[in-house]
Amino acid sequence: MDKLSFISFMSISFPEQIIVFILGTLFIGKKSILKSLVNIVKVVFISLLMSALNYIIRKYLNYELEITIFSMLLFTLLLIFVLKYRFYEAISLSVFGFLLILIIEIPMSLLLKNLLEITSPADLYNNYSKLVPWVFSVRFMQIITIILLYKFDIKVFDMENSNIKKKEFYIQIAVYLISILSLAFLTIIMAKVLIFNDNISESSNNLLRMNICITLFITATLTVAVRDTYSYYKNKNVLNNNELIQNIDLIYDMITQKKYREAKEALQNLKSHINKN
Repeated sequence: MDKLSFISFMSISFPEQIIVFILGTLFIGKKSILKSLVNIVKVVFISLLMSALNYIIRKYLNYELEITIFSMLLFTLLLIFVLKYRFYEAISLSVFGFLLILIIEIPMSLLLKNLLEITSPADLYNNYSKLVPWVFSVRFMQIITIILLYKFDIKVFDMENSNIKKKEFYIQIAVYLISILSLAFLTIIMAKVLIFNDNISESSNNLLRMNICITLFITATLTVAVRDTYSYYKNKNVLNNNELIQNIDLIYDMITQKKYREAKEALQNLKSHINKN
């Protein structure tokens, strides 16, 4: 994409930035964000800014890995400062939005490579007869994915209705997200070799395909683990709230019955329990 003009680059990057946001937003369960006109305007602004920044970044950074990491950091910061996302919400949206884009683009690119006879990145981006059908095919699959996520309410988290304030939860989520991101980058490297390098042997080709499948499987497993971790702490939080209500009811009964000493002891025990948790 380095050889594309600014207009051509923006026409590809801008829709992709919006799609990354929508995919990530649906996957972390913050669907209501998409129902606000003010938020949509902010998303368009973030996407335009990110696309322009990506164009500039590519002039100074040589490696795709560096570009991707830097872009994700910028995207996360914009989510935090423009849309007022919490840090863990912003990083989760960035990781899962990027991951879903990856899962869609890699199989489509492998399929279109043979159909369009793509031999290199330059061959793709400098030849509009190949670039246009590639972009439209990938975008079509991304839009289908968005429709499915929205219609069936498929998500890893329900961050819209979450009230989890556990340090252990955030530590585990951070570890999972870093692991997922590392695997995603590894998959990108293998996919680029597979798609754009025609000089590798058949055995290496098959090995790369197998490794990509294994990496995506492990990534899917980690994603399920993230969801299970979220569910565990959410249920644990609900149980703690139920215990708290029961204790408050008990203390209320003690006060009603004028058992002030017992009520005072119960309040002290409840305070100790809350501080421990």
